[in-house]
Amino acid sequence: MFPRPRIAIALVVILAAISAPILASVYLAWHQSLSSQKAQGLTYSHDVLRRVDETAQQFATAKREMDHAHLAPCSPQDLAMLRQIALGSSYLQAVARASRNSVLCDSQGVTTPASLGPPSLISAHHVAEYFNIKLSPRQWRPLDVFVAGQTAAVVDPSLAIDVATEGPDIELTVFVPSAPDRTRIASLGGNFRANWFQTIPPGSENTVLENGYIVTQARSAKWDLAVVSAIPEHYVYLHVFHFALIFTPIGVLCGILLAWAVNYIAQHRSSFPTTVRRAVRNREFFVEYQPIVELQSRRIVGAEALVRWKTPLATIPPDHFIPLAEERGLMHLITGQVLAMVASDLPRILALDPSFEVAINMSSSDLKSGQTIERLDHLLAATGAQPRNIGIEATERAYLHDRETAQLIGVLRSKGFRVAIDDFGTGYSSLACLQSLSLDTLKIDKAFVDTIDTDGATSQVVHHIIEMARSLQLELVAEGVETEAQAQFLALRGVRYAQGWLFGKPRPIAGLLNEIERRSNIDAPVSVLA
Repeated sequence: MFPRPRIAIALVVILAAISAPILASVYLAWHQSLSSQKAQGLTYSHDVLRRVDETAQQFATAKREMDHAHLAPCSPQDLAMLRQIALGSSYLQAVARASRNSVLCDSQGVTTPASLGPPSLISAHHVAEYFNIKLSPRQWRPLDVFVAGQTAAVVDPSLAIDVATEGPDIELTVFVPSAPDRTRIASLGGNFRANWFQTIPPGSENTVLENGYIVTQARSAKWDLAVVSAIPEHYVYLHVFHFALIFTPIGVLCGILLAWAVNYIAQHRSSFPTTVRRAVRNREFFVEYQPIVELQSRRIVGAEALVRWKTPLATIPPDHFIPLAEERGLMHLITGQVLAMVASDLPRILALDPSFEVAINMSSSDLKSGQTIERLDHLLAATGAQPRNIGIEATERAYLHDRETAQLIGVLRSKGFRVAIDDFGTGYSSLACLQSLSLDTLKIDKAFVDTIDTDGATSQVVHHIIEMARSLQLELVAEGVETEAQAQFLALRGVRYAQGWLFGKPRPIAGLLNEIERRSNIDAPVSVLA
């Protein structure tokens, strides 16, 4: 038999495990209901403010057209223009000519002057506003008249607040922020509190919970107008029950299945595809740039964008995750993020050197997907770069697929993108393959560069690669150059470009920009990877 204290503790833990998710669910239901009503208040305010802004804009447009027409007030031509403006204005009941607190004539053909009396207020934009005006006995309810110069607009204030609300006790009002008493132009309801009409900056909005109401204020960015909506707090409680029906069973289920869920999530998150997708979503991949230099001048003419992966726990080497990502069909996600980062950095690079070329590595799946063309076109459009500023690189295996790859390479080259074969000599390329693909650049793998001036069995391979590239009229870039002797050897044999630690390790964009500026002072002719 268990000791009584242990039984008591076990019961407390069980009750806590059951009640904690339920209490959390009730709190979540309350929070969700409150957020829902706040969002609803913003919807009401924005809807009314949109109508008010449109009304003010139509009035401003009417005034501009009438001022530019230079017609004799109330002449036949003027009345015709007033009718045309009114017909094209969805929120203006009528357009009129005004002078000295009187309406002289309007778009409905009335030419008998009607006195407006003194204005109810004059707004910050010098618009005289007259409320509850009847211009003729035929008018069945009072309207508002707004006058600026000789232009008057007749507005039905109820149109602005004619929005569908959840209940009859929801308050809506339009007021003038510059007026000392915050004069209300239109209102739905009458239970307004003075502290609801606080002045906020133009174009801003504010939501508070006070006096038993969710009060939302939105102010026009352009006009001297603002809107207040007030939703009684009891609407929150009405919706709590609705959300509780959803969240409480979920909370109970979470308590019952907690152990299983933890185990499942642990297994799920440990899977490589899920980890990569989460890394893309969390922007754990980043780009470093390794400079490509012209061997003769040592001027930086380009850089290879190298993807890196830094998790919260460690940095994963590219040779660990890239092959696995290619195998699982995930490289398009990583390539997309690389292109986005290059698009962010490229304008700053081109501002220093408009002829600069950034080389981007592509996988075999990228070279078979039409989305690659769309992504590159978007990159050019977003950065203002030219195709000559972007190089496409892929390993030998990526080119040994089918006609789709060859066709896509053809499209890329026709658009002006340069295409290179990376790490040449480590895969399965043949001379026939190079001829059929019509590439632009061949990159000599570091493994062969390391054999320069050595007695290794592969020390003569570099000579053969150089001769083969020359016969195919391919540009050469040597990778992994680490010593001056290697650089001199390659330069003497006609290799024009190189990259490696001798010229700089991969570095973030800030380091690349600094290096471009530093090396741009070298007196050398401008050259690109062409």
